[in-house]
Amino acid sequence: MELIVQDRRWIRELANVVTLFRNRGRTWWMRPMFFRREWDGNVLLRNIMAEEINDTIVKFLRMKWEDYYFLESLLAANIERMDTNMRDAITPRERLLITLRYLATGETYASLQFLFKVSQSSIRSIIPEVCDCLIAALQEYIKLPSNKQQWLEISDMFKQRWNFPHAVGAIDGKHVPIRSPKHSGSDYFNYKKFHSIVMLALVDADYNFLYVNVGGQGSISDGGIFKNTQLYEMLETNRLDIPDPEILRVPYVTKVPYFILGDKAFAFTNYCIRPYGGADNTLGAIQRTFNYFQSRARMTVENTFGIVSNRFQVIRGPILLEPQKARKVVLTAAYLHNFLRKRASRDYYMPTASLNRNTTNRTQTALESLQTISTRAPDRLLCIRNHVANDLYYNPT
Repeated sequence: MELIVQDRRWIRELANVVTLFRNRGRTWWMRPMFFRREWDGNVLLRNIMAEEINDTIVKFLRMKWEDYYFLESLLAANIERMDTNMRDAITPRERLLITLRYLATGETYASLQFLFKVSQSSIRSIIPEVCDCLIAALQEYIKLPSNKQQWLEISDMFKQRWNFPHAVGAIDGKHVPIRSPKHSGSDYFNYKKFHSIVMLALVDADYNFLYVNVGGQGSISDGGIFKNTQLYEMLETNRLDIPDPEILRVPYVTKVPYFILGDKAFAFTNYCIRPYGGADNTLGAIQRTFNYFQSRARMTVENTFGIVSNRFQVIRGPILLEPQKARKVVLTAAYLHNFLRKRASRDYYMPTASLNRNTTNRTQTALESLQTISTRAPDRLLCIRNHVANDLYYNPT
C-alpha cells in the first residue's frame, strides 16, 4: 500500500480523475444539503411531532395526530426501503409526510426538496408510490351501497337535509387543471380554455364520495365521460340493487323511481333526473320550484368538490405531472377526504359551521355554461318529473 501511495504516477492519475469529474460539473455523490437530512430536514419533522398540538398538524397535513399515525401504520411496511452502504434510506414517515404535504399545498417538487431536504428526483418517485399505497389501503372508504337498505338511508338523508324525495346521490364532474401533456393536441383542452382531467363523482347527502372516476380528457363532456364509466354500466344493467319505484306519499298512486341528481350535462333516464330546461322567466312556478329544490340537493356534489379543493390544494392546480400521475394524486385526495370525514379529524377537517344547508337558488348561474344534452326524455319520465314537481310545490316540507 505504501509503495502505491508513493508512486508519483499513481498520484498524478488520481489527480487527473478528480479534475475530470470536476470539469464534468459533478462535485459530490450527494449534495451536502441532502447529506444533512438527518440533522436539518428532520428538525422540522421532530418539531411538529414533538409539539403534539392538533392545530399544528391539521394546518400542515390536514388531519389530527391519531389519523396520521393510523395511516403511517397502514403504509409503513409497503413504503419502507432498505439502507445502503452509500446512504440511509428515506424513512416511511418522511415519505408519507412529503406526500401529504404535497397534497395539502400543491407545492412544487423544488419547494418540497428544500423543506424536507430530499432531492427532487427522489420526491418524483416517492409521491406516486405513496399515492398508490394510500389508494390501496383506503379502498373501503369509497364504495357504492351494496343493498337496498343502504340506498334508502341515503335517500332519507337527502329528504331530511335537502327536502328532495327519492334521491340516492348527486353526480357531477370537475375539471382539474394540469400541465399540457406532450403531443396531446387539444385532447385535454376543455371548454373553459385550459388543459384538464375530469374528476367525475357521485356524492351522498353528507358530502361523502360514493363513486369517483378520475382521468377523463378535459375535451369530453361530463355526460360523455359518464358513459364510459363502470357506474354507467352498472346502472344500465340494474346491478346496483337500487330500490324499486314507490309512491311519494299517500294517497298518490304514481310510483317514482329512486334517482341520481344530475345537471343538464346528463341525460334524463330511469336513474338520473335533471332540471327543466330554459330560463326562469320561461318556466312556470311549479317548474321553477322543482329546479330550485333539485339544484339545492345537487349542490352537495359541487360543495364536496369545493371542500376537497380547499383542503387538498393540489387539486386547484395546475398539476405539473403527466395525466396518469395526476390521476393518482386526485384520486388519493378523494380517498383521504372520505377517510378524514369518517375519522377523528372530521370536525377539524370540515367544521360543522362551514356547512351551509340554506343555499339560495342559483340554478341558472350554475347551468349557463354547461354543455347540455338536448335529447328528449320519454313521456313517461316527463310525467314522473311533473309529478315530483307538483309534490314539491304543494308539499315543500
